[in-house]
Amino acid sequence: MRVLHGTYEIAGQGMALAEGLRRIGVEAKSFAYRKDWSGRVPDEIVDIDRMSFPARQAAKREAFARHAREFDVFHFHFGTSFEWIPLPFDLPNLRMLDVPKLKRMGKTVVMHFHGCEVRNRALMMERHPGTATCAECDPFCKPVEQRFYLRRASEHADRVFYSTLDLGESVPGGVQLPLAIDAARWEAAGDAFAPSRSGEAPRDGVHGPVVIAHAPTKYQLIKGTRHVEAAVQALRATFPRLELRMIDNIPWEEMPRALAECDLLVDQLFMGWYGLLAIEGMSLGKPVVCALRPEFAATAPDCPIVSAAPATLAAVLAPLIANPSLREDLGHRGRAYARAHHDLAVVARTLKGHYEEIVGR
Repeated sequence: MRVLHGTYEIAGQGMALAEGLRRIGVEAKSFAYRKDWSGRVPDEIVDIDRMSFPARQAAKREAFARHAREFDVFHFHFGTSFEWIPLPFDLPNLRMLDVPKLKRMGKTVVMHFHGCEVRNRALMMERHPGTATCAECDPFCKPVEQRFYLRRASEHADRVFYSTLDLGESVPGGVQLPLAIDAARWEAAGDAFAPSRSGEAPRDGVHGPVVIAHAPTKYQLIKGTRHVEAAVQALRATFPRLELRMIDNIPWEEMPRALAECDLLVDQLFMGWYGLLAIEGMSLGKPVVCALRPEFAATAPDCPIVSAAPATLAAVLAPLIANPSLREDLGHRGRAYARAHHDLAVVARTLKGHYEEIVGR
């Protein structure tokens, strides 16, 4: 079984899953049409952004012809395929024209959704007013494209995955596949870059500094960044040595050090589940705070993430700031949880099982 992940890298998931599959003995490769801003590098890049439109079309046809012969399973991420048309030619009726061709050739096609390319804003606002990812977002999603992706998936995909539990309502018939990271890489970074505590005053925000990390998205309203800033500002009255450090536009290679030098991590306050940054923070041994919907939290009783909403964030953070031992305990539990549920080899074994089930039909 030969597997290709493409054609767009979102949070390095195509790369991670391909590497995970290789580690368990599956021939797999990651492929992308553009370079990731963070510096992640898939196994193969055809950088069509630098090409004229006719050259792009020729490059895509060539990539399709070459890879269609080579691979058995095509795992497409973020609503893309070989016929992905980047802006300004981002029209649904020009996308995924190759997918029916792959099916006629007897290939297995998997579609994997990761976020706002498919998240149903109207549905989220109706069912989860005030707590959905979309609650404070200035909408940039495109419902016409979202419906197109789901229609293509229902028509042609042998299996449809989504990354985080909150997307289940937007992807009917889909299956959640946990996000994947190279746990050993992040654990090693946590050990190598964590500052020494020898001889320091207690890092409790009063006697010693406590650094809170937060990584706003490009669309900062999604994660509730303003609420994080407000909570930290309010807490400084009690914890004068409290620092908020924005982890923003940092290259992938530098992220482990940036997070390791912080004491705890606040991720998103609306989505209801955790994303890749929270997993990376746990692998580094950092306590993580984000919004967890109770019904989701119940599915992962060993998850050590501390849940908070915008209105409760300051109260949730206060004991974590004041108590280094509590942070340390949550950090140890987070490492174990991330390795058990999100290490790329663990996720790859689950994914291989899905592939084998599909191919064996």
